[in-house]
Amino acid sequence: MLHFSRCVMIAAVVCATALGAAKKQKEAPTESAPSPEAARVAILLYDDKTQTQNFGYMPGSLKEAITQSMREKFEFNEVDTENVDPIVATIKNANKGVIGPREASEICRKANVDILIFGEFTFIEEKNAVSIRTRISLGSTDKFKELAAIENPVDATIFQAADKVATDIVEEITKVAKEQQLAKDSAAEADKKGKTTLEKTDKAKTWADTNWMVSAGMGAQIPMVASEKAQMVLRPIANLNADYRLVGAWHVGVVASYGDLMTRQARANASTLTALMGHFTGALTLGYFIDFHPRWRWTNRLGLGYYAGRFRMYQENCQSNCDDVPDTTLRVKNPALIVQSGIHFLIFSYLSVGLEARYQVLYDGTPLQAAGGLLTLTTMF
Repeated sequence: MLHFSRCVMIAAVVCATALGAAKKQKEAPTESAPSPEAARVAILLYDDKTQTQNFGYMPGSLKEAITQSMREKFEFNEVDTENVDPIVATIKNANKGVIGPREASEICRKANVDILIFGEFTFIEEKNAVSIRTRISLGSTDKFKELAAIENPVDATIFQAADKVATDIVEEITKVAKEQQLAKDSAAEADKKGKTTLEKTDKAKTWADTNWMVSAGMGAQIPMVASEKAQMVLRPIANLNADYRLVGAWHVGVVASYGDLMTRQARANASTLTALMGHFTGALTLGYFIDFHPRWRWTNRLGLGYYAGRFRMYQENCQSNCDDVPDTTLRVKNPALIVQSGIHFLIFSYLSVGLEARYQVLYDGTPLQAAGGLLTLTTMF
């Protein structure tokens, strides 16, 4: 708890700071409005996690210092946070009060914000100091930055902490401005007022923003038979996957597929002995998806389930001795194992294309193995 004298000192400094800011604002010349093409920046009030009533002034003080420093250096459109706060509250409630890269990018998309600045501060009792953490989102999970924490003693220098935070933020945003200009193959130039215009950012979804992934694929598969006499035939297969992010990179889901497996074997009587297994397979899957780039994803799934199908063996082009191998038809239903691995590219925030390698085992008296590939289209949300 702060002593009474310290509270009086802080109150006096607050009043002096407020009067000085009001005087500067009154004396400052009126500036023209930023270009509509400039970035939309939202500076949220920092969360007070000190669990005391002694720092009620800090959220407003931090926001004011950051806003003022940003205005001195950059040209941008400041977003009224009254329109952003309800979106922030909804997303916080859905994520147990935490705003990480995914949540911040979602706020940017829903509020049409290009740069989101927010943070929190805590009280370190053993040091009698506050620790301030700042996070900056440029609208996507791959453009999220957490700045180094700033600690400041709870004394007369406490108000310098806001200036330190503002300085760090301006340095980071300056890097962003330089990167934007480099992407345009031009140097960062200040306007007539000595300010650098911040440009709008790409707020498209990345893989890390999605929880559901539904993929439809068409391809081909071939049986894996250990026989020199049998000719393995490439046959079509249709496949459907639905996956849900369980935690981190781990996903659970289901897979359903339909196709057939075929082998042919030439016989001495000039006929061809054909074996055909048409089957439907369904399984529960456990997947580990690696997002090695915002637009590239490597998926890996292991599925366990069942298959149901019809096995048929018959002769083709038979001229003589046809009865020695009569047509045979059997219904089968047994466990199945499926392994899939693929690379997917995010075309839009809701659509991707991919290539999947597929291996399956259909268990029976003698397990039947098959391998194949799929071209997939995926929607995600």
